[in-house]
Amino acid sequence: MISIRRKLVRTLSLTITGVVLIILIAIDLAVDSWIDNQFNRALHAKAGMLMTLATVEDQQVNFNFSSQFLPEFNGNAEPEYFQLWLNDNIFKRSASLDLFATVTLPFTDIAVGKSTIIEATLPDGRAGRIIYTRFIPQVSIQEQTAENSLYPPPSILLAYATSAESINFVLWLIDIVFIVTTISVIIFIRLFVRKAVEHGLSPLEKLNEQINALSLTNESQPIMLDEPVQELMAIKASLNSFISENRSLYLREKRLASDIAHELRTPIAELINLSEVVQKFPDNELMPDYVPEVLKISKRLNEIVANILLLHKYQHTKLAKNNVFDLNQIIQKIISQTPTSTIQFTPQDSLPAVISNLAAVESILTNLISNALTHSRANSPIVLTLQVIEPTTLQVQISNTCANALNQADLSQLFEPLWQKDPARSASGNYGLGLSIAATFAKAIDAKLEAHLQQDKITFVLSIPIKASV
Repeated sequence: MISIRRKLVRTLSLTITGVVLIILIAIDLAVDSWIDNQFNRALHAKAGMLMTLATVEDQQVNFNFSSQFLPEFNGNAEPEYFQLWLNDNIFKRSASLDLFATVTLPFTDIAVGKSTIIEATLPDGRAGRIIYTRFIPQVSIQEQTAENSLYPPPSILLAYATSAESINFVLWLIDIVFIVTTISVIIFIRLFVRKAVEHGLSPLEKLNEQINALSLTNESQPIMLDEPVQELMAIKASLNSFISENRSLYLREKRLASDIAHELRTPIAELINLSEVVQKFPDNELMPDYVPEVLKISKRLNEIVANILLLHKYQHTKLAKNNVFDLNQIIQKIISQTPTSTIQFTPQDSLPAVISNLAAVESILTNLISNALTHSRANSPIVLTLQVIEPTTLQVQISNTCANALNQADLSQLFEPLWQKDPARSASGNYGLGLSIAATFAKAIDAKLEAHLQQDKITFVLSIPIKASV
């Protein structure tokens, strides 16, 4: 299983460690190279100083060296060595070479004006470096013009040797410091990255704790972040919206289950009571009406169950919209089947044909008109209007005066299944499913159903697309 924490720690640790290692290695190489170059420059400088002591005087080569000013060549402490070859024969050498069995430096021939540095073991056994350089000694102008002058003079090979143990120690010390620093940095980076990742993921862990504590059955506070984290704000908003919606659905289903039980309990109780009476008093005058009453109650039960099944069948379904019809004719057909003359409707001429689901539109309008007839004040008119509000939309408005006063809070529950204004459900012919079925069918055909309340007058507005969307 992939772990974001481990992946972040591993990736950040490797990346930062890699960058730091590259920097440290570059620094180590640069320091080593600089120290090594400085040591070699010191060798060149000392060799250059010794070269200035060689001159040509009186037709011979002289080396004007005095150990008084250069005691390191006497061998008293930390001895250094030099040796000169003239015509490939030893010409001069330092006194420090006489202190050891090996009294000469190895010969290495090079061209005039060139120099080279080699690693070697010094006569005293220490590790060192020897610089070889071949040069022409100095010749004065008088010596050049004198008779029988030694001009041009022969070249001299100079070898200067000194210990490299100190620089080697420094280089080793730098390498050890580099290794220790590298290990320390790796450990520090690992701990720092782990701590940083844990701190960065702590809001996510707190969010997870809040989610685990949530329950749809309890009214709890929405998810809150102690510190606003930009990446989690959208998640928090989505979770709160999801939780709120699901809690509403849970409460809706809970209420629906209770309402269904309430609606079914009444006719079932009537059946039980009627059967018990007939069973106890078989010669009762109610006996002739027993079968019709049972049939009536059974039909009521069947209607409730059928409506509930219809509601759930099409609640999350899109219906095919391939019927072409005239909305004027549909409304007139529904009105003609009602036993009242309080409905006022004037057909509209030149209306475009509607392409939608005919059965769904008929069911919606039938339920809306039936609701208006049931809940209208006695002898009050029910007004139906039909108009084109947009080139692609027809609008049907059904208005009536409410027999029982409604308020704005009731509008949000009108389309809830089995909701009734009367909490006792005293009206035996109503189940609170008509408007829910109408709203479900409206959604299934991409229509829009709304309710507006103005004092005691309620208006249902159905907006139907004229053409089916592709």
